[in-house]
Formats: sequence, structure tokens, C-alpha cells
Amino acid sequence: MHRLFAIESPSSDHYARTRETARCLTVDRIRECRHDDDLARCETMLLEARSDWLYGLDRAFNRAERGTLLVEVRNRRHLLSLGRTAAKPKGPRFDVTLLPDAALLRLIQTHDDPGMMVALRAERTRRQGRDNENGAGTDSSGPDPVDRRILRRNGG
Repeated sequence: MHRLFAIESPSSDHYARTRETARCLTVDRIRECRHDDDLARCETMLLEARSDWLYGLDRAFNRAERGTLLVEVRNRRHLLSLGRTAAKPKGPRFDVTLLPDAALLRLIQTHDDPGMMVALRAERTRRQGRDNENGAGTDSSGPDPVDRRILRRNGG
């Protein structure tokens, strides 16, 4: 883009090529970029688009579009500085140690992911070991309330 913008000839073909080239800069392309130096140059171009030396970006994008691209460039540079290539998935962090006992038992019985099942069972074992060390123990009056409900539903 620098080479194209440096040659400013007053022709509508040149202006059209310049706008077309500038319009190739999209959010998807920014998210694919893995080179911080390229993103730094892009950030500089977006910041200085209104400074009269760079024809194209100020005319190819309106202010809101430039702002969106600038935010995306900065987010991408931050991700790359952290060593990531993609953002974390949205949503709360799932921590099995913070689950109440009833929710832990329910998830053990109903969760689909085998890897998560192993983690849930390990947490249940850890809690039972902790309770046994503290002297609380478990009563042997039968299955837990959640287990009874499932036994009744299955006809057992």
C-alpha cells in the first residue's frame, strides 16, 4: 500500500485502484496475520490516515470503519504479544473445584465429554479423601439423593 499511495497522480483510475487496495484490509485478514511488524505498520497507517500524506485510507474507509480496523489490529497485536493465535472462547471459566457437591454429582452422571468425566470423578475422589481426613466421612445409608432420583427414573 505504501508504494501505491506514494504515487499520487490525479486520475480516477489511480484513485479507484487505491481505494480497491485499501479495501483489501479487512477484519478477517487482520485476524489471520501472524506478523507483529506488519500489524504495526498497519496501525500506523490507520492512525495517520487523516494526516494528508497518505491518500486512500481516509477516503476508502469512513471513521467508524477505520476505528473498527484499528481496534482489531491492536487486539491482534496484544494476542500475539501474549503468544496466542486466537482469542479465548467467551463464557465463564469452568472450575470443578468451585462446584457444589450436588452439581458435581449431577455432572458426573450426565456429562457427555469423557475427558471432563475423568476430571469430575477426580474432584469427587479428592473431596471424599478430604472429608475422610477431616473425620466427616460418608454415611453408608445408601446412594446420594441425586443417585436415588436417577435410580427411580431408571426403574431401579
